[in-house]
Amino acid sequence: MTRREWFRLVSGAALAAVFRSRARSASLSWSEAARPESPLERHYRADAQVLILSIPLLHRAGVGGGRVSWRETTDADGGALRLLEFVGFSDPKRAAGLNRLGFVKELVRLSANRLDEALYFGLMTSSPEESAEDARKALHSTASEVVYSAIEGRAAVGDAATRRVHFTASSKLSASQWSELETLARQALAGSNPRTPEFDPRSACPATFLETMAEMLHRRTEEGRYVYDGRIYRLSLHRAPDAKSTAYFRERGMTSGVVIRVNGRLRREAGGREFDFRLWVEEGAARPLPLRIEYQAKSYLRLTFEAA
Repeated sequence: MTRREWFRLVSGAALAAVFRSRARSASLSWSEAARPESPLERHYRADAQVLILSIPLLHRAGVGGGRVSWRETTDADGGALRLLEFVGFSDPKRAAGLNRLGFVKELVRLSANRLDEALYFGLMTSSPEESAEDARKALHSTASEVVYSAIEGRAAVGDAATRRVHFTASSKLSASQWSELETLARQALAGSNPRTPEFDPRSACPATFLETMAEMLHRRTEEGRYVYDGRIYRLSLHRAPDAKSTAYFRERGMTSGVVIRVNGRLRREAGGREFDFRLWVEEGAARPLPLRIEYQAKSYLRLTFEAA
């Protein structure tokens, strides 16, 4: 190799490294969500259990469905883009006319397994019912419009921003018209004012909820922190092998390994109400998508998402 060829080779490698560094330093945007590949996806059947004074009163299977997806792509320097999504929805034909949905997605940029920046977006039907009687009155509603809540935010070192808004849309829209609902939500968010975070973003770069959950399940850690709506939350996970669920999911051909039950609890770091949930995952899975998700959405309603 001549001296000139060697110089060109070294210069080219240096320039490529500079361009990669500049690309990473640019603000993350949702347009990059199209880049993640190698998708892993799981679909669910949603079951509902009505409770009165914490006593199960009524159980109905197949009142809706859900989906969890994990997509990512990596580059030669070990950086990665990861897109995580969760959607849950009711089927009005199976849920006495109730048309409810919730959706959250997160796009994170990682560098050498360290979070550089994260975006999150969420949308859900507003459910003001606080009692079983309120829920009964909401069945077979004839309202032409329903209220939705939407949120979007960013978390990075030295930067945190969030917006939250309520808007109305046709009651006939469902999870199958997700793109239309997302467009309406983003239009409403564009006209809202950013909220001031309740923490100093210069002190840390907290991860987002799904990303924190994924990393804790993968690394088998018990405590984590994440940011949502300009606030810091704490998440704790406690694991235990579940022989009954292991046999059940093996029989269904969903796993050949050991299934563990994960008891989760989250709460706002500044204090407030705690929220409990349970997950069942395959122990040691590289991408631990739940086999079952269970949580109490209301004091009178417990929802279970079972892998289909």
